[in-house]
Order: sequence, then structure tokens, then C-alpha cells
Amino acid sequence: MLKYTKETLKILYDILMALLSIVAAFMLIISSSYNLSKITTYAFEIMDNIILLIFAIDYFIRLYLAKDKKTFFKHNIIDLIAILPFDLLFQTARLLKLINIFKLAKLLMVLKLFKTAVLLMKFRKHVDKFLKTNNLNYTIWITLTMLLTGTIGIHFLEGITYGNDLWWSFVTLTTVGYGDISPSTPAGKILASFLMLVGIGFISMLTGTISTFFLTKNTNPTYRNETINNIKNKLDNSDKLNSEDIDDIYRVLKALKN
Repeated sequence: MLKYTKETLKILYDILMALLSIVAAFMLIISSSYNLSKITTYAFEIMDNIILLIFAIDYFIRLYLAKDKKTFFKHNIIDLIAILPFDLLFQTARLLKLINIFKLAKLLMVLKLFKTAVLLMKFRKHVDKFLKTNNLNYTIWITLTMLLTGTIGIHFLEGITYGNDLWWSFVTLTTVGYGDISPSTPAGKILASFLMLVGIGFISMLTGTISTFFLTKNTNPTYRNETINNIKNKLDNSDKLNSEDIDDIYRVLKALKN
């Protein structure tokens, strides 16, 4: 039977909350930007309500278990705002005719933007420690900047339409490269090559950061000794190691040292 430490459960909890936050924010952005079909809108509403329920249960359980309720409230205002049922409040206001339709639409859009910001802040709260590992946050900003640069660049260099330019930039940056859209000009090919190099660097940095993050969470003597012995066994067969194995060993040793 698998045994999970409190630290491992905390990591799994943070991952779950972060994923739910980013999914909720994504659905909110999509529903505000596009005219969705009734089926898609209904599916989004169900998923949003489920996520809202999970957030609410999580918040009130932590509030109940907190020894200092006042301190908990001060440090979890974002979580409280995230569980407010804005849609229900607006539906009630509309039925009671407390706000006219025009003002209601404008206010709803403002609050949707506000809620999106809150969800993104909640996402950051749960991944903050991970993002700061190996300065991954800076790497992400550089990668996002390159994504935007690639999108704008390929649009003007190749005349690729809006939406397709972002798609091309994303698949090129992730080194997937479906081939459905490809540059034909020399400048476009140079841009694609640069995006691929940045994407490879980001993926390498991400995998290394994940290894480092989980290793630093398991610094008990037994785990440390097992890791060192594992490295020794690999070094005994150094002739079979490739450059990637050596890089992994270096990252592990660096994590153990820190």
C-alpha cells in the first residue's frame, strides 16, 4: 500500500488547486471572448459550478481547522473571493430588476475580468514555490515573451491569419511542429528556428526544475542516502552514461547540496 508523507500530500493538493484555478480562468476568458454554443456554455457552467464547489469545501474545511480564524481570514481573502457566486448574484439582481440590462452587462464584464485576475492569483499562490525553483519564473516570462514575439512576427512575415499565428507559434515553441502551417520566407524560417531553440531550453529547464523541486521536498537522511547510493551505482557504470544522464546527476547533487 502506498504511503504518502504530509509534504507529498501538500504538493498534490497544490497541484490540484492550481490546475482547477487555471481551468476556471481559461473557461472564463473563453466564455467572455467568444460566442459559444448552448451545449458548450452549459458544459462550462457545470464545470465552473463543480470547481466553485470544490473551492468552497476546501476553504471552509481549512477555516474550520484553523486555530486562529482571524489570521486565516486575512491570509486567504483571495480564496474567499474565488468562491463568491457572481453569476447567481447577477441573476438575482436581474430578476429583481435592481440593475438595468445595460449596466448589468457592463458590470458583469468588469467582474468577470476581476474574477479572472483572482483565479490567476490563486493559481500563482499554489505554484509560487515551484516557479521560484531554479528561477523558473524568469524562464517562463522569457518563453511567453517569445510566444508573443513569434505570433506577431509570423503574422507580418508570412501573412498568417489571426489565431493561426498564435497556433503556429505555440506548436513551434513546444517543438511539436504539426506541419499544418509552415514558413516559406527566409525570415520566417529563422524565426521558427529561434522559437524551437527557446522551446527546447524551456522544456529542459522545466524537467530539471520538477526534479529539483521534488528532491528538495525529500531531504530526510534515508532518502538522501538512497539517492547518493543510486548516484554511486550509476558512476560505477560511467561508460554507459550519456550526456543527459550526467546532467541529471548534476541536478540531483545540486539539489541535495541546497
